[in-house]
This record gives sequence, C-alpha cells and structure tokens, in this order.
Amino acid sequence: MKIFASHDEQITILQNRGLLVPDNAAAKRILSRENYYALIDGYKEPFLERDERLNPYGMEQYQVGTEFGHIYALYRFDRELRMLLLNELLKFEKNIKSKVAYRFSEKFRAMDSFLQPGNYSPEADLHHERDRIISTLFNLIKSHKKRDRVRYPAIREFYDKHRNVPLWVLVNFLSLGQITNFYSVIDDDLRTQIAKDFADEFSGEYEPIQLQASELDAILRIAFPYRNKSAHEEVLYRYRLAHPEDLKGVDAMLRLSAGSLGKGTVYSLVSLLRLVLAKEEYEVFSAELEQLMEELKASLPGRAYGVVMRDTGFREN
Repeated sequence: MKIFASHDEQITILQNRGLLVPDNAAAKRILSRENYYALIDGYKEPFLERDERLNPYGMEQYQVGTEFGHIYALYRFDRELRMLLLNELLKFEKNIKSKVAYRFSEKFRAMDSFLQPGNYSPEADLHHERDRIISTLFNLIKSHKKRDRVRYPAIREFYDKHRNVPLWVLVNFLSLGQITNFYSVIDDDLRTQIAKDFADEFSGEYEPIQLQASELDAILRIAFPYRNKSAHEEVLYRYRLAHPEDLKGVDAMLRLSAGSLGKGTVYSLVSLLRLVLAKEEYEVFSAELEQLMEELKASLPGRAYGVVMRDTGFREN
C-alpha cells in the first residue's frame, strides 16, 4: 500500500534510486506545483536503467548521471507538445465539421433533414450509431428551446431568431468523437465526397492525391485519442494505437515506409496533419515542433533523448 510522503521524503526516495537532485529547493517547488505522480511516474521511463549488468535485480534505478531536471524537461516538452498538437487538432476538427455540415446540407436541404433516419447509410449495422447521433442533435435543439438556463446560449439565440437550428450551427457543438461517428454513418456518396474535398485541398497546395472514405475514417480514429489526451493533460509523447490502422495507401502517396502512419504514434499524427491542414499552417506547425524537439535534445542525455524519439515514432521512421 502506498503511503503519504512529504516533498522532502519524495526527493530522498528519488536520490536513493540514483537520481541526482542538485537543487532541493527548486525540486520541492516543482513537486508542489506539478504533483509527484504526474511528473515522476509519467516521465521516468526513458531514464531508468534497464541493463541487467548495471541493474541485475531489476530495481527502479536511474541511469548514472540522470538529474531531476532531465525528467522535468521531458515533462515540459510533453506539455508543450500537447498544446501544440491540440491547436492543430482543433483546426482539423473545425475543418471536418465544416465539410460534413456543408455536404450533408447540400444534399438534404429540407429543414431538420439531419433528424431523418432515411438520410443516413442504409447499412443495418450502423443504425444504432445513427440513432445515437440523431438523438444527440435532437436533444441539442430541444434543450435550447426552453426558457431556463441553457448550456449553449448561441444555439438558443439562433433558434429565437430563425425558428430552427441547421446542421452547420449544431456541428460546432459536437465533439470530435461525435463528428467522427456522424461521418461514419452518412451514406457512401457523401463520405466519398468529403474525403475527396480533403484530397482536393491537398492536391491544390502540394501534388495530386486521392483519399478514400475508409482512410479518412482511420485518420479520424487516430486524431480522436490525441485530441482527448491533449485536452486532459495525459502523457502524450509515447502514446500509440493498441491496434494499428491500415493506411498503407496513404503511406505510399506520401512516400513513407509502409506502416508508418497506421501505428498512431506522434510521428503518425504529425504526418497525417499535413493532409488536413492548410499548407501555410502546417509549415508553421512543423517549424514549431522542430524547435521544440531541438530544445529537448539540448536538455537530455543522448541515450534518453533517443528513447523519447523512438517512443514518439520519429526514430523508427
């Protein structure tokens, strides 16, 4: 059973495991702000000694020369990485919402057409998710017709003015997970058209490509957990999908080795964002990420930096 330990006791534990703490006062300030569990348990892995010759009993022991500041540098890197990726994922989220709402509303122009089951995929195995999406949209409208406190005043203001709420308004209040599910249950022609919209944008700024609806599905399934982890302060740099996606066709189009994108590593996501962001935005993002990685490289021992880059997927590729 874990028992409470003061900051001084936490530092002593770390020192007993071989971690160097040159400035106890600074380390205590960091622990008081960041939380021992979030900092140490979340970011110690690249610095632990795994060599059986040096750590024959497999105890939790730090590599020789590892300092408290090295762990904190990785922690700060991951925090900046979350913020950087979240900013770009929000742009992608806005992009997919805009395209889905536009194409669906273009095809089904009747008021509240998104509430009609017949306007979605006829596939029986998608009906449960289709009904959930319709229910979500219906409840968004219903809840904002009331006069009491509402969650999204903008919806009620739109309804009061126009007496209806179209899909292009409602999508702004759906999560990325919900819009991912919406995309999965619309009919094949719409799915194909939306994937083509992304491909056309990329082709106009880079070179001609084609993108299948199933590939856009996979991109969304990779983006969704990163969106959540970035927003909820979870360890990000070493995340990867438990079950890789099949994106070999996109690998080939982007001239990457087979399997690079489907793993769902940070490298995978960074590469895929090139498909769904404006070229100018992606170039700025790439430069900021490169600078962030250079700063980390200057802050860590070479061996630990190599482990981090392998975990992000960049060293693998």
